[in-house]
Amino acid sequence: MSLATESPILFRGKVATTTTFYVPVPVRDGTIGAQLGWLDAVSSATFTLELSSFEGATKTSAGTAWEWKDSGLTIAGPAASAAGSTLVNVENVRQKSARFKVVTAAVSEFDFRDGTA
Repeated sequence: MSLATESPILFRGKVATTTTFYVPVPVRDGTIGAQLGWLDAVSSATFTLELSSFEGATKTSAGTAWEWKDSGLTIAGPAASAAGSTLVNVENVRQKSARFKVVTAAVSEFDFRDGTA
């Protein structure tokens, strides 16, 4: 797994099955824009957009339960059927920080891009 900061690439890599990991996503001018891609027909995972207003909240590990709250946004993820992607575009974000929580159900290969970079 590799994380990139201040780059259009938010995450790129292959992830083991039954893994939970977190990918920071920038909030710019109250907006979030990202494309979450899975590169093969085997990938299977769920994606959740989480938000926080707590300064210093860890973005790449679980952290404490009160720091992060799911946004309520349902994001379609891969279902081990075909390569593909989904777009996440959110306006009027009032929190300081955002991240994607990714939970894999199979070995999965991802490429996540920042659409606002």
